[in-house]
Amino acid sequence: MNELQQLEQDLHYVRSAVERADVNPAPRLICFLWAVLGGVGFALVDIRGVWVPTYWTVAGPGGLLLSAYLGWRHARHLGQPCALTGRRQLWHWGSMLAAVYLVLLLPVLTPTSWAMVGPTILLILALGYFQAGVHFYPAFRWIGLLLALGYLLVLMRPAYAWLTLGLLFAVALVATGIYSSRHEATA
Repeated sequence: MNELQQLEQDLHYVRSAVERADVNPAPRLICFLWAVLGGVGFALVDIRGVWVPTYWTVAGPGGLLLSAYLGWRHARHLGQPCALTGRRQLWHWGSMLAAVYLVLLLPVLTPTSWAMVGPTILLILALGYFQAGVHFYPAFRWIGLLLALGYLLVLMRPAYAWLTLGLLFAVALVATGIYSSRHEATA
């Protein structure tokens, strides 16, 4: 085997290793964290609507910070600590959180109804999860689609739409976390 063939085989091996490493399982603890935070937060809309703003004022930024720490720990555990990936994640989820807070200005500065704030935020979450599925964790595309369907459900306003969506969201994230754990164990 000449040097050119050996180099070609080496490059093929490196390329396949990089492609395999690119399929990154979602950190299971982050999935479980947001299953709880999101499930409770969505359910509160139907159960105790007056608690929702206070809950998300604490749970949103607190969950983001805890997720950043858990993601950093997860990357270190996998032996893939990459500051660039961490910054991209923070930009992605942080900008989504900022967009959610900017939506809160709509009813204050425009004639928009407060009743449309929740569905609008849900649409931002659907897009954010779907984009995270495109760029980071493929399983999140399905969660983004679930949230988009939940947006339509909430707009139709059946009884307990938010509670139902919260339960489905929590189950989807728990399933993603369990799948990620199994995928990580086999990798």
